[in-house]
Amino acid sequence: MEQGYRYHYGKARTEFIDWFYRYHTDGRMKTLRSVIVDDEDMIEFDDELKYALESFEESEQVKIVYEYSGIGHCLKIKWEHSPWWVGQVMHFYYCVMLPIDNVTLVEPAKLMKGEEE
Repeated sequence: MEQGYRYHYGKARTEFIDWFYRYHTDGRMKTLRSVIVDDEDMIEFDDELKYALESFEESEQVKIVYEYSGIGHCLKIKWEHSPWWVGQVMHFYYCVMLPIDNVTLVEPAKLMKGEEE
């Protein structure tokens, strides 16, 4: 299984939704979540989840970490979210790092054409 960006984005989003319901104060929505396990279906019923997911989308941070622990340069992608609803005391954190010293870089125009250097 490839574990690229799309995989980690999906995993972080799923973990965020689970985290949201684990600490959410609305018992009715927790009960509904136990019946509806598909995240997209759950969004149809829970407006607060829609707002929380908008906030999740804005929580993504990307940066280059220079010479990380002897590994070399890394691309760090994290989703970090501080609580904003009543009763939530913990914050959400999901982070991955990609060593980039041996990554092939391609100019945007060539990438769009499907070419590599």
